[in-house]
Amino acid sequence: MKKTVATLLVIVIAVASLHAVRVMQQSYISGTIYPTGAAGIVVAINGDDSVKIKPSVSGFSFVVPPGNWKILVEANRPFKNIMVDANVQEGQTAQLGEIKLIQ
Repeated sequence: MKKTVATLLVIVIAVASLHAVRVMQQSYISGTIYPTGAAGIVVAINGDDSVKIKPSVSGFSFVVPPGNWKILVEANRPFKNIMVDANVQEGQTAQLGEIKLIQ
């Protein structure tokens, strides 16, 4: 019985460790939008793959696979939409900084 519990414990620790390493290796795209509240939706596009979010007051952040992504900021009127390129590396954050929307 003790051997079974010990084996189960080792398996649980191994699985948890693998998930922890996987989370640390995730890739991100993040940035802020000026003026705050001027964007309705932000879309990250890579070929047929896309991710869509509503930005918060502090900006936006996507978890994405590595690759070359296009970031489309769909602006609220009277501002104009804008598209920005992002090159995402494995386990890194592509920081886009402040994206300024124009009227």
